[in-house]
Amino acid sequence: MGFSDEKNARPAHRASHAASGARPTARRVRRQASGPGLASDSDRISTIRAGQGARVTTRQNASEAAGRARKSAERRYAERHPEARVPQTGPRRSALNMVLLVVAAVLVLAVVFVLGTLVTSWVFPTQQEEPAGQEQTLRPTESELQLQQEQQEHNSGQEQVGTDGTVSYAGETYALSQAADGTWSLVNAAGDALIALEGAPVALVRTADTLLIPENRDDGWDVVSYVIGGHLDGITYVVGPDGNPAGGSGDIESVELDGTTLRVTAGGSTTDVALA
Repeated sequence: MGFSDEKNARPAHRASHAASGARPTARRVRRQASGPGLASDSDRISTIRAGQGARVTTRQNASEAAGRARKSAERRYAERHPEARVPQTGPRRSALNMVLLVVAAVLVLAVVFVLGTLVTSWVFPTQQEEPAGQEQTLRPTESELQLQQEQQEHNSGQEQVGTDGTVSYAGETYALSQAADGTWSLVNAAGDALIALEGAPVALVRTADTLLIPENRDDGWDVVSYVIGGHLDGITYVVGPDGNPAGGSGDIESVELDGTTLRVTAGGSTTDVALA
């Protein structure tokens, strides 16, 4: 009894289960037969906001659409070819590379500075070097200093010679010269006549830069004066206290230079001629 009831109950259960499984299939069949499903049949229904729908390409937005298309093509190409991607940042530089670059830049600057300094010093000598060179060139030696001192002492001194002697001042030599016609003149070392004398000289005297020539004339004697480097044209004479040319009667017998006095003896009498 029990086994028959159980056997009878199982087929009924299977039939019920088969019937329940056949119903969804029948609905799917009916849907397929009736055509594509409606949006209302879907369980996932959502709305779109403004600007999210499809956009129609017009003349106004053609360039924008082309730009989007170009970017999409570039993105797809980059995905297919990763090696062609342009890095967003430059190559990584290690600390050692940076140090080497800095050291190289410093060395280049140092070389340029040294070369520029050498060229500048060669083309334009510094002002400190020029005076040093001039000082070495213009500074006289010890022997030259001694000669200069001796020359200064000589120039400030006095000399007296006869008509055949010479005197000197500042390295220039002076003498008396008689021409073929018997006239006399004062000449330099080159033989150039400086002044022509009217009488016959008896001596040549130098006191500092002034040359004195006592001379005899037909009516007496006088003293000719010549200033080296400052003589005026013509002949000048030493004058006495009264402003007239110093002199006297008779021929000169002797001449003696005594400091600032020229002592002349003529016709048995002596006359002191003041030179200062």
